[in-house]
Amino acid sequence: RMGAPSVRVNELMLGIFETRHAQGTRGWREVLTDAEKQSLIDQTLAGRTGRVSDVVKAVNFIIRDAPYMTGATLRIDGGFVLGGARVPPMPRGIV
Repeated sequence: RMGAPSVRVNELMLGIFETRHAQGTRGWREVLTDAEKQSLIDQTLAGRTGRVSDVVKAVNFIIRDAPYMTGATLRIDGGFVLGGARVPPMPRGIV
C-alpha cells in the first residue's frame, strides 16, 4: 500500500517469440527438427511466433490505455495455450 495508487504492477506472460525460444535462438536453429518447429507454430492459433513489436504494443496498452489495470497477468502467446485444446467438430444435432 505504500506506492498505491501511483504504482501498478502487472505481468506479461510471453509465449514463443522470435528472440525467446524461436527463430533467434540456438535451440530453434540447432536443436529442434523442422517438424517440431512446425508443430509449435501449428499449435499457435495466430500461426506464427511472436515478434518484439507484439510485446511493445502490449506494454503501450498497459501504460497508456489501462490505468486501472494492476495485479494482472497479460498472456501474449498468440493463442498457444488455447491451441493445445482444439475441440473436434460437434456431432450433428448438437449445435
